[in-house]
Amino acid sequence: MADDGYAQAYADRLWQLLPAIYRTLDLPATPGTNGPLRELINRLGAQAAVVRRSIDRLGENQSIETCDDWVIPYIGDLVATRLVSCLTPAAQRLDVAKTIYYRRRAGTVGLLEELAANIIGRDARVVEFFRRLGRTRHQFDPEIGQVGDWDSKGNPPLPIVEGLVGRYTRTATGGFADLRSVYGANNTGTAFDEYAHTADLRSGGQTTGWYNISHLGVFLWWLQAMPINGATPVGSGATPACYTFDPTGRDIPLFAPKQRTAASFGNDWVSPNEWQLSVAISASLWAAEPHHLYPDAPDANNRGAFWVGLVAGGSSARLPRSQLKIHPERGRFSFGAGVAPGQLTSNYYFGLLSMIGAGGYGDGILSTLDQPASALPVSGGGGALAAALGAAINASVTLPILDSLTYTMPASPLTVADGTTLVVRAASDERPVLRTAAAGASWIVTGAVDSNPSGGSTVLVLQGLHIQGADLVLQGNFDTVQLRMMTLDPGTAGPTPASFASAIDGLALRPVSIYIEGTVTNLILERCITGPIRTRNGGALQQLNACDSIIQSIPTHAQVAGAPVFDYANLAAEWQHKSGTLAKRVNASLPATTRSALSKYVIGTAPSAALTSKLKTTLQGIDRTKAEAAWPLALADLALGFATGAISLQRCTVLGPTVTHRLAVSESILDSVASVDDPQDGCVRFSAYVGGSDLHAPYRCVTIPVQAPLFETRLFGRPEYARLRADADNTILTPSSGTILGGAQNGAEMGVYCSEQIALKRRGLAIKYQEFMPISLVPVWIDVD
Repeated sequence: MADDGYAQAYADRLWQLLPAIYRTLDLPATPGTNGPLRELINRLGAQAAVVRRSIDRLGENQSIETCDDWVIPYIGDLVATRLVSCLTPAAQRLDVAKTIYYRRRAGTVGLLEELAANIIGRDARVVEFFRRLGRTRHQFDPEIGQVGDWDSKGNPPLPIVEGLVGRYTRTATGGFADLRSVYGANNTGTAFDEYAHTADLRSGGQTTGWYNISHLGVFLWWLQAMPINGATPVGSGATPACYTFDPTGRDIPLFAPKQRTAASFGNDWVSPNEWQLSVAISASLWAAEPHHLYPDAPDANNRGAFWVGLVAGGSSARLPRSQLKIHPERGRFSFGAGVAPGQLTSNYYFGLLSMIGAGGYGDGILSTLDQPASALPVSGGGGALAAALGAAINASVTLPILDSLTYTMPASPLTVADGTTLVVRAASDERPVLRTAAAGASWIVTGAVDSNPSGGSTVLVLQGLHIQGADLVLQGNFDTVQLRMMTLDPGTAGPTPASFASAIDGLALRPVSIYIEGTVTNLILERCITGPIRTRNGGALQQLNACDSIIQSIPTHAQVAGAPVFDYANLAAEWQHKSGTLAKRVNASLPATTRSALSKYVIGTAPSAALTSKLKTTLQGIDRTKAEAAWPLALADLALGFATGAISLQRCTVLGPTVTHRLAVSESILDSVASVDDPQDGCVRFSAYVGGSDLHAPYRCVTIPVQAPLFETRLFGRPEYARLRADADNTILTPSSGTILGGAQNGAEMGVYCSEQIALKRRGLAIKYQEFMPISLVPVWIDVD
C-alpha cells in the first residue's frame, strides 16, 4: 500500500463524524488495540484512500510520461502507433512518446537508425544502395572539386562531408575504385564500402541482391561490446614479453565500445563510422583509427576504450599509445624497444551476445539478493581475497571485491559456519578473476558439518567471479548455494581428447567443475557459464535450478584403459548392487579380497584408499567404452551428473551429455543425450533435445542429432560462443515439428539467449520500418556478426 497517509486521514475524518457516545463505548478487547467500531472505520478509510488514489491517477494517466504501464497501449492507440510487444514497458513508453517525433522524420536514414537503437537496443547502419551503384556522372551531379586534407580541428574536407568522395579511399561516388587505402579496400562488401558496384537484380538477402535502386541495406550488429576495467594482463614470459588483455591468458578479439548515444540522433545525426559501433576491431581498422580506439587522454574516471596502465604507488598510470604494439584480432599487446614493463593493468572490451557469466556487468540485471550487512571489502588482487576469507569464518558476512584484478586461488579450505551466510561478490561493473596454475587444484568450501543443529540456514553466494584452474568442491551441508553471474571456466579442448589448449603463459585451459561431495539442498544458477556440475564421493543434491546459463562439458580423456575415474563412490555402489549385466560379470570375476572389501562399502560415503586402489586395478581389464556406457556417472564426461535430486533448466544451453534422476526443461537446448532415471517426472517444453533421450512427454519440442551443428562456435571466449547459427533449424530431424530459432514460448529462440528475444525484436523492427520507410524502397536485412 502506498505510504501517502490517505488511509489514516480518511479514517480519522470518519471517526470524528461518529457521535461521541459510540466512540466512547468502542472498547478494545485487548489494551493497545482498536475496538471493533474503530477497526471497521479504519477499513472504510482504506477503501476511501483507494478511491482517492484512483482519482489522482486519472490526471497522471493522461500523459505517457507519468501514466501506469497498463495505460501505455491505450495512449498508443490514440496516436495510432504500432507497439512492439517484446519491448519492456519503459521501451514501449519511449516508443509512444516519440511517435510524433518519428513521423516528422519519416523516410530519413537517420530515423531508421534511431528506430533500430530504440527498438532492438543494438547498433545499426542504414545504407541507400542506389548510392553505391556505378554510373556515369551527368550534368545534374554536383561538382566534386579539389579534395583537400583535414583542417586543424580535425574536420574532413567538404566533398567527404557531402558524401561525394569516400572518407578513406577518396573514391568519387559512382566512379572507379581507388585501391590504395588498405582499410578502405578491406571494407569492400560491408556497411562501410566506399566503392561503386554494378546492379544486382536479385531479391535482397544476407549476401546477395544488395545493389539495386529500390534496396535499402539495414546492417545490424547483434553482439554487444562489454567493458572490462583494470584487469590483470597475462604475459608470455618470453623476452620481449607479449601480453593478453584477457586475464585468463586467452586470445580474444577486441571490440570497439559503442559511442553512439541518444544525442547522436535527431538534428545531430550523421552516418556512423565503424569505430563508433560495437564491432570486432580488425587490424586495418586499428591502423586507420588508433586515436579513436586508444585515445591520448582518458575520461574523467581514467577509463577509456583501450589502455594499458603501469601500477605504481597503488594506482595505475596510463601508458601512451606510442609505447605499445596492439594486435586487436588476437587481443594481445607488447612493448616497443627500451620499455621496461612492471605490474600492469588493462582496459578493453570483449564481445558477447548477452550479459551472462562474469563480465563486468552491472548487477541490476540480477534478482534481488539479501546479503549480510556486515561487509569486509576486498581489493588489490593477489592474496587479498584469501586473507579476507580467513577472517570471515564464524559469522554472516559479505565480501565485496572492488576491482577487476586477478586474485590467487585460496589454498586453504573455506568453512561456512552453521546457520550463517557468506557472500563473495564482485562490485557492480567489476570482474575479478581467481586463477591458479596448480594442476588438479580445488577450492574446497565446507558447509555446516552437522545438519543445521542451530536451526539456521547455511548459505553460500558467489557472484560476478571468474574462476580458472581450480574446481569448486562443496563439502558438508548447505541449505543454499547460489551462483550469480559466475564463470567457472569451461575450458578449451586441444587437438586430441586428452589435451587442452594453452593460455599465453602455458597454463592448460582445463575445465572448472563443480563437485558436490556433501549435501546441498538448493543449488541455484543465474546467468552463469560453468563447466560440468556433478556429485562424487557420496555427495547428494536435492534441487538444482538454473536459468539463462550455459553448462558445458568438453572431452577430458580418451576412452582407453587407465582413463580417470570421476566418482569411485558411484562405481562402488554400482558394482555392489550388480546394476546391469556388465556389473554382474565384473562382480563375479572379482578376487575374494576385492569382493569382501566391496561388500563392506557403505553407500553414500567416500570409498577407502584401499578399495579405490582395488577398483582402479579391476577397471584396467574392462573395455573402457563399454564401462563408460554402463557407469556414466563414474566414468564419462558429463555436463550434468546426479544420481539423486531434481534438475530444473530454464532458458539454458547444455553442451554435453547429462545423467540425472529427475529433469524439467523449459526453452532450453540439450545438445547431447539426456538420460533420466525417472522419465515419468518432470516437464519438458519448448526445447530442443537429442533423439534417444529419456524425457517425460516433451511438449512442443524438437529433436536434433548428437552435437548437431547448431552453434557458431562451442569455444568459450569467442564472441559467438553458443550463439545459434542462422541455419540451425536445418538440423531438426523432423522439420515439420517446430523451430529452434523461434521455438521458445514467447516466439524467441531456444537456449541461453532466449531472453535477448532476437527473433521478436527483428520482427518488431520490420513492423516499425513498414511505417517509416521511404516510399518505394525495400529493406534488406543484413546481420553483420
